[in-house]
Amino acid sequence: MSGKLVLLSGPSCVGKTPLLNSLRLFYPQVLWGRPVLYTSREPRPNEEDGKDYHFRSEQEIQALPQSRYVTAKTRNVWQAIDLDELDVLTQKYKWIIYDAHLSLAGRLLQHERIRQEAVEIVRVFLQPVSMEEIAQISLETGTSAQETVQRIMATKLVVRAQNLQLPLNENVMIDIQIRSSRAWEEILQGQSSDLIFINHDGEDSPNWLCSPPAGDAGKTLQAFAEIFSCS
Repeated sequence: MSGKLVLLSGPSCVGKTPLLNSLRLFYPQVLWGRPVLYTSREPRPNEEDGKDYHFRSEQEIQALPQSRYVTAKTRNVWQAIDLDELDVLTQKYKWIIYDAHLSLAGRLLQHERIRQEAVEIVRVFLQPVSMEEIAQISLETGTSAQETVQRIMATKLVVRAQNLQLPLNENVMIDIQIRSSRAWEEILQGQSSDLIFINHDGEDSPNWLCSPPAGDAGKTLQAFAEIFSCS
């Protein structure tokens, strides 16, 4: 297994998907591949099975052979990555970008096949708000860091759901509650990453729709793209 692997992580709705879409659109000189992850969640509007994700049941993902697949449960959803596909991509591309939850990324790093190959890995974490901002908001509102981050991310997730024209029914709101409640824990876990980018423009932000992206979206895109020009 050759090539370089960029592990992109961050709380739900922090902007990973528009970041990768913008990288491909505005930096066509950066040639990179992306493994198609397995997930047990339902497809969102415009997502295609086999292209965006392999949509499978929890039982199907849990039954995947551990010698070939890395699996983990993240935010009440099962995910998996195919190591054979990853191997094929690393033979074809210099850069592989893998965006997934920190728990799955951590298990990938510990897998025997990855450790034996000594793959060069860069861990990138997208953070929706800085630690200083979290502390300041918490002080001003008299809330904990967990509550502050959950409130911020819940708002972003609601706007994303509305943009996707999803009904804000009980199931959607439960999913939003689960995702937003895990965000602070994920931020704490992400502090050990190689690079941390503060990006206030999550998937709910119209700044990603500018050409090129504006505001924090543009700054994050530029900083992320610089990774691929370093070597």
